[in-house]
Amino acid sequence: MKKSILAFVLCASVAAGLATGCSRVSERPSSGRGQVIDTSFEEFVSPVYEALSDEEKLLYDKVKDAAVNFEEYVEFDEPISRDTARKIYKLVYDQERKYFWLSNIFYAPDDELSILKISYLYSKEDADLKRAELDVTASAIISELPDDASDFDKIVHFHDRIVTGCEFAQKKEHVNSAYGVLVSGYGQCEGYAAAMSLLCDKAGIPNYTVCGRNENGDTHAWNKILLDGQWYNADCTWDDPILSRNDPDFVRHDYLLVSDEEIEGITHFTDELYSGMPPCTAKTENYFTQKKLLYRSAADAADAIREQIKTAGILGKREAELRLSGEDIYFSAMARLFDSGEIKKMIEDINGEYGTKIRSAYKYNNDTLFIVHISLIYESDDAE
Repeated sequence: MKKSILAFVLCASVAAGLATGCSRVSERPSSGRGQVIDTSFEEFVSPVYEALSDEEKLLYDKVKDAAVNFEEYVEFDEPISRDTARKIYKLVYDQERKYFWLSNIFYAPDDELSILKISYLYSKEDADLKRAELDVTASAIISELPDDASDFDKIVHFHDRIVTGCEFAQKKEHVNSAYGVLVSGYGQCEGYAAAMSLLCDKAGIPNYTVCGRNENGDTHAWNKILLDGQWYNADCTWDDPILSRNDPDFVRHDYLLVSDEEIEGITHFTDELYSGMPPCTAKTENYFTQKKLLYRSAADAADAIREQIKTAGILGKREAELRLSGEDIYFSAMARLFDSGEIKKMIEDINGEYGTKIRSAYKYNNDTLFIVHISLIYESDDAE
């Protein structure tokens, strides 16, 4: 049989179930508890690794060890199928993003193979320098936290530093790695997820990366994070949307610590490779719940958003956000705040009473998660 050398690119093969790129959220105009896991980070074994068979774990470890040591070839004790090689390599690539020098290309010369050829994005010397830069940057971010910070506080801090410090980019260097996001300041979804995973790892917070697609079929990556014994989804990429205006301080928390019920099969579709992982069913650690920004009536939401606008205006801040507890209440609040012009009247009253200089506001509402988010524009801002 004639042999052919096949180069598998993890961002190019749709039929193989491999990632094809990275989904990005553009500015969007609005139109029960699970199993408790008793574990510490030192004992933590990723559910992705745990789900593998004993044989697959050995293969995974071999590929991972090769990546750590910049080995060009991985030799297997027994021949494995090309599909198995693809699966294991993709899992290592997705989950071991601390080894950011690993290329998403590997070579499988036969339907069955005893040797896998892998490649690297950088030389070992260059990777060592970049790893040192990344460690310094990550450590600096962690050092900004108070000594008594809870894991929730740490996750919010990491999320906000990633979102405000990184710009989504398609063609910059290093965009698929934590190095690109945290050091260079540019990234795609792979990089955003890798940066969150790296910071959580350093802070001792169990996590793993999950890959899938959005509702348009574009590939995507985000994080699963274990908090207070429960799994939650966190998507930094989608909390850093492309805006039609420049607002470097913009950050939202729509997809921070949300359940599967709120996104799975709606906006996020997990690859079959990651099926069977522990479900994210809890909602108690959701950002809006923990920050007491979840409201159960349109009237309470209106009062709260007014207070946020007032406080932001006095302090020269820009963002105000809250969440409604259900669809009917959300659209009732939308009608009250925006359709009737109550937001405009609030701003006029606040300017008059407190001497703030708010000119107008943009809205970035989320009709799926029932979130109201507005960004204030000041008279001193450039005309837009």
